[in-house]
Parts: sequence; structure tokens; C-alpha cells
Amino acid sequence: MSSMPPVTHAPPLQIAVSPTRVAVGRALRHGSFWVGGLIILVIFLAAIFAPWLTPYDPSIQDLGQRFVAPVWAEGGSWAHPLGTDGLGRDYLTRLLFGARISLMIGFLTILISGTIGTAMGVAAGYWGGWVDLVVNFIITIRLTLPVVLVALVVVALVGSSLSLLVMVIGLLLWDRFAIVMRSATQQLASREYITSARTIGSSTSRILIREILPNIMGPLIVVASIELAHAILLEAALSFLGLGVQPPNVSWGLMVAEAKSQLLFRPWMIAVPGAALVLLIFAINLVGDALRDVTTPEGKA
Repeated sequence: MSSMPPVTHAPPLQIAVSPTRVAVGRALRHGSFWVGGLIILVIFLAAIFAPWLTPYDPSIQDLGQRFVAPVWAEGGSWAHPLGTDGLGRDYLTRLLFGARISLMIGFLTILISGTIGTAMGVAAGYWGGWVDLVVNFIITIRLTLPVVLVALVVVALVGSSLSLLVMVIGLLLWDRFAIVMRSATQQLASREYITSARTIGSSTSRILIREILPNIMGPLIVVASIELAHAILLEAALSFLGLGVQPPNVSWGLMVAEAKSQLLFRPWMIAVPGAALVLLIFAINLVGDALRDVTTPEGKA
């Protein structure tokens, strides 16, 4: 009587999980991502719905309501929860509308600098050779120029406007994008699947768009979060010096600049926009730190 062949069990079917789905799942379990993201979301929504959150206009003056104290101070009123400035303008209203300008400048700046830096970094990392030498030379020249000083000189000579401010900051903050994207692309360009794509005749544009760019999105997002905070701080510094956002527009840096003469008498006028600025930068850094941990499991940038 012949013996029955042993029964073999097939290995369990493994379902491939996309890296994006894994990264999203890890981000949603990261405490810093939740805290920072929630703060940014609240500020972003407050900026969008500013006209519906306050009955006042940020530029309308009421000299009869000058220097009204905030609600927590003596003489404060819920009609103006954060008080008013030296021209009688509601401070809460200006804070909400100021968030619009600060966020808009920050995101537009990152769009410009990120596009320039990513294009240069990917080109240098993928082609190497003389392209890499030229890009490195341009990066070196940029790193020798102090950002704040160059921005001050350009704005002082050409004049101050929102569009010029965005262009100046955007053209000065691309270097970190270029450096990181160059390094990330160099590591990817030597991978086997990139070599295989070249071997089967894939075009350069297809390799860059379908293979390189999706795989450098992690470092790109981390750098963008860092530079977003940098751009917002630079705008605030220029506005504080009188070379950034100009009235009737309002930004948090401009609010601090307008209140500097009241530092000893009404410190809350500087504390309120200053605290908002610190909170936003803190939240952006929290999200950036969480994204770094998500995209690099070992926790190294």
C-alpha cells in the first residue's frame, strides 16, 4: 500500500502595502504630527474665515477707541477681546487677517524656492559631471550671500510690495532644497531599478517623473516644512524693519513693528502677535520633526 504524499501548506499570501500608505499610517500615530498639525489647521482656518469671525475691518480706524485694553486687563471689554491699537483698530481682527498674509507669503515662497532648488538638485544628482559642477558652483555663490542682508538691500533699492517680497525671499531660500535633492537623487540614480529603466529604453523625462521624483518626496516635504518656518520668520523680520509688508496690508511682523513704541506701556501689543508667530513656527517645526521620523525610520534627516 503506497503512502500518501505529505501535505504541504502554501505560504500565506502577502499583500504589498504602498510606501505612501505606510508613511501616512505612521504619521497618524505620531504625537508631534497631531499637535503641530492641529495648531496649523486652526490658524489656517482662522485665516480663511477671518471675515466671518470678526465684525471689524482690519484697516478701519476709530480714534475714539484708541489703546483699549484686552479683556483680561483692567478696562478691557469683550467688544475688543484683544484690545485695539493706537489707531483704534481691533487687534483680534488684525491678528486674523495678518495670519492670511504671513501664511500666503510663506507658502508662495516655498513654491518658488522649492521649484528652483528641486530642479537644480535633481539635475545635478541625476546627470552629474559638468552639470553637477555648475550647480555646486551656483550653490556655493548663494551660500556666501547673507539672506537677510541681501533681502534688505534689494527691497530698500527696488521698493516694497507683496509680490516683490515673495520673489526676493523665494529666490534666496532655494539652496537647502538643491543640496538635499542632489544628495537624494544621487543615491537613487545608482539603484538597480533606475539602471533597468535606462536599459529598456525609458526616456529621461519618464525616469525623472515616474521613478526619481516620487521617491524623493519624503526629504522634499521635510525641507519644505523647515523652509516654510524660515520664510515666515524672514518676512516678519523684514516687516519689523519697515521693508516688508506695508499698510494697509497687515502681517504679524508689521503688528510687532507698529507696537514697538508701546513696549514699556502696553506690552501685550507686542506679546499677542509675537506669541502667534512663535506658536505657528513651533507647530511647523513639530510637523517637520514628525515627517522626518516618518520618512526616515532611524530618525535621522
